[in-house]
Amino acid sequence: MKRYFLPLLLGAALLLAGCGEKHETLLLLGNVITMDEVTPAAEAVFVKDGIIEFVGTADDARKLCDGKTVVKDYGTASIYPGFLEAHTHGVLAADRFQQVDLTEVTYREGVVVMDDYVQAMKQFMDEHPGMPMYKGAGWNVKEREPNAAMLDAICPDVPMFLNTEDGHSMWINTAAMKMFGIDAEAARKYGTDCVRVDADGNPTGYLSENPAIEILGKISMSKDECKKGLLLWQERAFSYGFTGVTEAGLGLACPYATEAYQELCDEGVWKLRTYANLVIDENVPDSKLDSALNNVLAMHKKHNGEYFRIIGTKMFMDGVIEAHTGWLEEAYTDQPGYYGLKRCPESSRVAKVVAFNNLNGMNVHFHTIGDAAVHTAIEGISQAVAQTGVKEGRNALSHLQVVDSPDFQAFADNGIIPVVAPLWTPRLFPEYGITCSFIGRRADTQYPVKSFSDLGCKVNFHSDYPISSSMSAARSVYTAVTRTLPYLGEEGVHNASECITREQALQAMTTNVAYQWREEDRQGSIAAGKLANFAVFDANFLKADLDSIWDAEVKATYVDGKLVYGK
Repeated sequence: MKRYFLPLLLGAALLLAGCGEKHETLLLLGNVITMDEVTPAAEAVFVKDGIIEFVGTADDARKLCDGKTVVKDYGTASIYPGFLEAHTHGVLAADRFQQVDLTEVTYREGVVVMDDYVQAMKQFMDEHPGMPMYKGAGWNVKEREPNAAMLDAICPDVPMFLNTEDGHSMWINTAAMKMFGIDAEAARKYGTDCVRVDADGNPTGYLSENPAIEILGKISMSKDECKKGLLLWQERAFSYGFTGVTEAGLGLACPYATEAYQELCDEGVWKLRTYANLVIDENVPDSKLDSALNNVLAMHKKHNGEYFRIIGTKMFMDGVIEAHTGWLEEAYTDQPGYYGLKRCPESSRVAKVVAFNNLNGMNVHFHTIGDAAVHTAIEGISQAVAQTGVKEGRNALSHLQVVDSPDFQAFADNGIIPVVAPLWTPRLFPEYGITCSFIGRRADTQYPVKSFSDLGCKVNFHSDYPISSSMSAARSVYTAVTRTLPYLGEEGVHNASECITREQALQAMTTNVAYQWREEDRQGSIAAGKLANFAVFDANFLKADLDSIWDAEVKATYVDGKLVYGK
């Protein structure tokens, strides 16, 4: 998965401005972009008790006001529905807020080698001596693969764990390997595509997929730390204009995550509407699969509140191409005969999971990077649709880095939601060159978007935050329309045939995501009877110059008619 780094937008202004502010009636004035087909544009929105009561002209809206109505006049600024994120990792973000941020190494220095990550960790150690373990996140493989000896040179005795930016790999020192038994037997258990070994068969300290994710859960936060980090995550989302998110992998990074979310809701401080998919082991034995699925259903019934809901299951079909664990139809160019990691190779298992979820009003959210992973997931969903007759199961395939063209139609035929990342689409160097060396010509067709839209699919956008260091709605619009970055221009354009329109880009962060959550009657557009969730920007994404959209700033975010960010 390709990444680029953006400056973080948080500062003192991140505090939830007016969080305790409560208005029985509220009038917002500005350029209202409703995303509603009946009334696509307006001058004013009138809110009562957290629900939109009127959308229309300023004069008509003022007639509804009384002496207690709070009026917010945003002038020429644009008011959008609160933006919705189709695939994020709030718990992972909460954890990373409390670790060494290695993405900042790339942002500060530009060109980075593996030793730069080591030096960043050494600096942190020097500033924080005596910790029982050291954790960082956000590195990528650069000029060479990492190994434990590189970390042992600065930290020989205390366990050190560095998670990759994509979250699928981990770099650990010898003390950490001893702590978790990463030895030759572990390499045999997980396979050498997950536990890398040297010429003598000994683990090098570079892990991917299951062993890395299992360790991540074991060294994760306490419940109180998780709650603290989640509140920082909520602030971050509000600062970008998002009022709802998908938690695409509940159960991965912290064993206390569900409790933490629920307690924050019970305490009345959680207002970022969160729709979670609970991870199940894709290779759980057949004898235990029914139990795993019934547990998801029980959790769905238990955690089905206003601000936190478990809406289905998360399944991994493969890994990521940069770790050679994405599952491909054709072998890796640099590793002939090797096709990647088949995390769930049986379409019949996919079908069983999908059928169970869809018959119980839930959906399945898939991690699918390579074309073989995509195809197998589609086959399973198609089988489930045939078995159950449920075509609108709201099942989603996320990331979609490499997709075979014959499979595009299958998305439309089976009501599958493509969840894509426009922020990953520009052609960046050296990342693009590295990907080319791994998958050859297939790199030129990465990250399709328009191919899905042309077939009528409800395309959704995601940033995969914190896997991407930004979740900017404005920059998602820019990259979806241009497939490049302002400072790269034509040189950065990648797979230009997949550019979409501004309107389609906005739909992919509003109405379409609400559909994924079965919330289209309450969220995703500004219309009477819907939740009073808004994002106010200083740019009109439908008409403004594209460069001004790239630099657009959030002026305010509202949840249920209350100001939660800005002014």
